[in-house]
Amino acid sequence: MHNSDLVEILAALQEEERKRLRAFLETAEIGQSARTEAIRTVDFIFSNLGEKAEEKALSKSLAYEYVFPQKDYVVNKLEKSMSDTLQLVRTFIAIETAGQKMSPVQMNYYLQKFFNERGLEKKFHQSRKHLEKLKGDYHSWSPQDYYFQFLSESEEFVYQSDRSQKKDDLNLWNAIQALDEYYLVERLWHTCILLNQNQLAPLALPPLKDWLLFDLKSPQLRWFFDKPIGHLFIQAIDLLAVETPENGQKLSNFVSLIRQTEAYIWEKHISTFEIIACNYGIRRLNSGHAEYAEPVFQLQKRRVESGRIYIDRKIKASEFHSIVTLGLRFGEFEWVKQFLDNHRGKVLGMMASEEYYQYNLAQYHYYQKDYEPALKTLLTSNYEDMQYKISAKILEIKILWEMSRREKSDDRVAEFLENKVEAAIIYFFREKNLPATKKKMGKRFADTMKRIIHAEGKRDAERLEIILQDISKAEFIAERQWLTKLVEDLIGKLRKG
Repeated sequence: MHNSDLVEILAALQEEERKRLRAFLETAEIGQSARTEAIRTVDFIFSNLGEKAEEKALSKSLAYEYVFPQKDYVVNKLEKSMSDTLQLVRTFIAIETAGQKMSPVQMNYYLQKFFNERGLEKKFHQSRKHLEKLKGDYHSWSPQDYYFQFLSESEEFVYQSDRSQKKDDLNLWNAIQALDEYYLVERLWHTCILLNQNQLAPLALPPLKDWLLFDLKSPQLRWFFDKPIGHLFIQAIDLLAVETPENGQKLSNFVSLIRQTEAYIWEKHISTFEIIACNYGIRRLNSGHAEYAEPVFQLQKRRVESGRIYIDRKIKASEFHSIVTLGLRFGEFEWVKQFLDNHRGKVLGMMASEEYYQYNLAQYHYYQKDYEPALKTLLTSNYEDMQYKISAKILEIKILWEMSRREKSDDRVAEFLENKVEAAIIYFFREKNLPATKKKMGKRFADTMKRIIHAEGKRDAERLEIILQDISKAEFIAERQWLTKLVEDLIGKLRKG
């Protein structure tokens, strides 16, 4: 019985859900004998599951005696009972899931439908008034709420038709507009997701005007796009679909709009808009556009404070790393340290949470100029996460460079630095599992560091000028800002000397 669907599903139920299932079976509209068999089947399975199903044998012979006491054995009778019970359990789960997730709009619709079917006209009209109240502010509506709004308006049409009340358009106009609103929310939602995916990996999409099917600036759709959710869709699509020099300001405006409207928008929509904005800004940051850093960091902080960034109370490793990196860049050391301590043991990724914590603590030490503890952490770690492996190699080189600049620096530090740069060049050249963009960024960084060390050793300011231009022109290069400042400082010192 361990391999049956019924046992697997029942084992997944929590204690309170088990109690509600039994109450459901006791009141289910089925024959008395079938109901008794279903209850006995469930009771037997629950009593023999234990904490782990394999700990106690769910014997079919024992089950048959329990479900059909003092009855002769009949082939497949237990299997038939279990199959019937499984259908009841599936019905319970569907009702349970729908009931727990039902919003006020959805509950109002089912009440409205019940009142209409039972001829309770006064109650029906009260439910219609309540829907108008719910529509007043569209507070945190999910896509399902827009759909149930359409069903509610359609139910009014059914009500008018059944009673032959030829009143205006029998509510068909409202039903059609509610259907349009549901369609627009769903269509634009999936459009934004598709455009975001296109940002991550080009999908060879045709021009937006060829597949969006309607004009975002159409006067006929003003009623929708004047709403908060409509404003968000317009700005998101404009940001993702049209690349212009003003996109830095567009991102700032979009982030501001998210903040202004988050009290009125479904939390899942807000969270996804935030993720889209973060991903967009980080991609531009990686391409050397520093103006995207501030809106991205402020958005990430708000996602932490609101709790929307978490998955089962944990934070994804990529977001954890990004927040720490940007926070340190903006000099918010106290906030970053508190963030690190608060999330120790709460990072979600392929490595142990402590590994992510230690690497980002090394970053914190680097920005505080505590180079020795930062380097020690990096040199004693072996990161499985590819992003952290890359970041650690780059951070080691940055730390060793800074250590080699200090007065009375040990000559071995400079030698160690050169060895690390050479090792990084070989790694980025040979490693085949790196994404193409990250491979280019890492290799360009290591190659540039080798050129800088060579040019500085020869005190060649002209070669450093060429390197500076190459850094600026490079489409992909890690630590662009850091390299730029490093070379500019070297050129300045050489010009003065």
